[in-house]
Amino acid sequence: MRLNVTFLTSWLLVLIICLLAGCKKTETVPDPDMASRVSGRYAVTTITITGNSQPITVVNGTVIMVRNGVALDTVDLTLSYATASTSGSSTFSETKTITLQQSGNAIDLYSGTTKVGSWTTALLTVTNYPFNNTTVSFTAAKQ
Repeated sequence: MRLNVTFLTSWLLVLIICLLAGCKKTETVPDPDMASRVSGRYAVTTITITGNSQPITVVNGTVIMVRNGVALDTVDLTLSYATASTSGSSTFSETKTITLQQSGNAIDLYSGTTKVGSWTTALLTVTNYPFNNTTVSFTAAKQ
């Protein structure tokens, strides 16, 4: 009888371990290569420039994001646009290195430790981005 109790206990222990091992949760792991997902050319759809005392019309705004070296979470963001105002027209362009951080279904964009925007599927939204001695906010759609 003692042999049957030990055998039964061992068998139950093996059964419980097998059941627990079969109940693992499957987690969806996001693609770690965020740089490849956000890289591309974007057309600026709206832009606001702070610190200007006169009305400015922005034309031909583009954003180009390319991987920074081999990093999976860093891109070089180049914002370029032309302006037209009563005092004439100007063209602006500047490149900054941006760090990417997964945030649910979105990817947050950081300039240093400051969050400056987010990317979702094919839409780029940036707020209070330091650019050419001013601050801009813009949205851009991936082309």
